[in-house]
Amino acid sequence: METIFQFFRTNYVLANCENAIIKKAFTLNLSHYQISEAPDIIGQCESLLKLFLNQNKLTKIPSSITNLVRLQVLTLDYNKLDEFPLAICQMMQLKFLNVSCNNISRLPPEVGCLTQLEAFWCNNTGLLELPSEIGCCERLETLGVRGNQLTKLPPSVGSLASLRWFTAEGCQLSEVPLSFALLASLVHLNLKGNRLTRIPGVLMAMQKLRFVFLNDNLIDEMPTRSQLQELRFLDMLNLKRNPICLHEALQRFAVRQTNIYMELPDHLMNEAEENAAAFPGRDQTQDGQPETDDTATSDWANSARTSELDTTDESSLEDKLEEVGMMLPAMSRYITSF
Repeated sequence: METIFQFFRTNYVLANCENAIIKKAFTLNLSHYQISEAPDIIGQCESLLKLFLNQNKLTKIPSSITNLVRLQVLTLDYNKLDEFPLAICQMMQLKFLNVSCNNISRLPPEVGCLTQLEAFWCNNTGLLELPSEIGCCERLETLGVRGNQLTKLPPSVGSLASLRWFTAEGCQLSEVPLSFALLASLVHLNLKGNRLTRIPGVLMAMQKLRFVFLNDNLIDEMPTRSQLQELRFLDMLNLKRNPICLHEALQRFAVRQTNIYMELPDHLMNEAEENAAAFPGRDQTQDGQPETDDTATSDWANSARTSELDTTDESSLEDKLEEVGMMLPAMSRYITSF
């Protein structure tokens, strides 16, 4: 029976590809079909801007995918890839790439060729290191590498001048490179669940930073009062479940400086609630501090779920002016000046 189902699934996928070729579709959604191979015919869908191949059983992708020179969005998360497909590195127009939840332990140096990337997710793949060439992806605004085996980050990360959201939650990081101070656009930094032993000093130089998750680390080094005051520009500094939270001096400081989130003993609860009441715009919990911990809504930059992306094809000239604008340069060779 499974063989019959597989036969129909395969033919349905082929029919979708052929339909995309005929209609010159901008979007092709082949997710959730449990296919183990993507058909070579995909390479003939040359008008595609978005290709969804997530939630399948793919172990590789066809080399013909490099024919999709206009492709901007590619999702390959939740497959069975054992390595990062090198063909992707030739797709220079990619802006969004998700390879999360595969078995990709290494990224090739050629990933640095993807200079148009704005969002890259490589979460929960068993990644051992980030190549230094990631610093060539200077348009990256979102980078997610959580749930991996990373023990360090390359200094070249500091070259990502456009980076606004970075998450490396649940890795094995014991420090962050000093080049982080160069991330002048960074707003959200999630280093929850690593092996940090102190609050990174580079945070003080990152004036656009607003949300910092350092909870569930091994931080036991007490910062000075002046260092904590220099971090007042943060909306949130989450230090929960670190050894440092046992320091009474820090507990009392956190009562007054309400952007520091940590466990407080009972005798400081009332004072914390009084201070928190001065900030009615924040959602309060029973301990007088905002609910920010461990939820997808609070940690809003962990990873984009592919299901949140628009997978419908609206290949209408009236509705897709932006996409038409992208295609005009390719069409210009047909225009004659009189």
